[in-house]
Amino acid sequence: MASRKNRSGKANRRSPKTPKTRGGVLRARFGAVAAWFERRRWLAIVAGVLLLFGGSLVGGYWIAERFDTAEHDRLARDTLEEMKRGAGAGSTTAAPPQPPAKYARIEDIPGLPKYTDVEPGNPRPTHEEKPPPAGKPAQPAATAAGDQAWRRNAVPFRDLNARPLVAIVIDDVGLDRPRSKRAWELPGPMTMSFLPYAKDLREQARAARARGHELMLHLPMEPNGRNDPGPGALLVTMSDAEIRQRTAAALDSFEGFAGVNNHMGSRFTAFRPGMETVLRQLKPRGLMFLDSRTTAQSVGDQTAQELGVPGIVRHVFLDDEESLEAVRRKLAEAEALARRQGFVVAIGHPHEATLQALAEWLPTVQGKGLALAPATAVLRKRNGWD
Repeated sequence: MASRKNRSGKANRRSPKTPKTRGGVLRARFGAVAAWFERRRWLAIVAGVLLLFGGSLVGGYWIAERFDTAEHDRLARDTLEEMKRGAGAGSTTAAPPQPPAKYARIEDIPGLPKYTDVEPGNPRPTHEEKPPPAGKPAQPAATAAGDQAWRRNAVPFRDLNARPLVAIVIDDVGLDRPRSKRAWELPGPMTMSFLPYAKDLREQARAARARGHELMLHLPMEPNGRNDPGPGALLVTMSDAEIRQRTAAALDSFEGFAGVNNHMGSRFTAFRPGMETVLRQLKPRGLMFLDSRTTAQSVGDQTAQELGVPGIVRHVFLDDEESLEAVRRKLAEAEALARRQGFVVAIGHPHEATLQALAEWLPTVQGKGLALAPATAVLRKRNGWD
């Protein structure tokens, strides 16, 4: 077919930008892209699998971590709520496991945390009091109620200066009820320190007080290492608000105690911000603080003095070694230290060897020229208070 001519007489040629030509170019380009993807298909599949696998690991770790945290918080919250309601008051949460009839050590009770706060080969330090500063320290300010709980709940003790004072504190009371009962049925006055997550806590505390013993709250705190101090424990990773909440719940778990001492806590008692938070809650309640000194790095006693919280310290642990002869040696050490500085605080636990050694030793105290005393009597003598 002859081409049409324009006015100049030249034939018109077909434009290269017609729709038919543009379609061919697009098909060519899409074909090139498809070929590129085809060549790299296996590479893309491998990359996708790796991305999915990595994402599942990260997501699974995040979910597990959140689940563990939520479960831990739920356990602590349920336990603290049960503590507030008191033993057996219609709780809908699962009750802590019943302790066995035969008590050996806390770590032998099924379902409860291991109780060890000292690394092997590193015994707890024995702390001897420094000479008191010259002059008579001022007594702590009275509470808003007009008196102090440590005085109100103290076992009466009159003559502070006639003889050296020996205060025996039994920690971990309440978990094993038969052996706890054996402890408070020993002659006193001694000081029974109850864990806030013990069952029938109020009932047990009343029974111990009726036998003439002084009461304390054994507040769970974080140790070094992996040992778990139990539900509601204070941890260095907690916020100030969390520490206050858990401390308040433990303080409300029962009534009639004169003060607080730490359960485990070799890590937490060395953490000054946390200890300040705890002690600031003891002060308005008029409670004393006994630093169990599960670590030489504890700042508990020093911080209590700085904040005006009445306090004492542990000098001897009776049963780091759970044998009858070992406890007897520790009691002799406590006697000697009491004669040297005028008073001593010795901490033990409701272990078989400890109970047997105390049953032998307690009737001999007076004949040795010593006076068995509650913890508040040592507080008064240490500070020169009437």
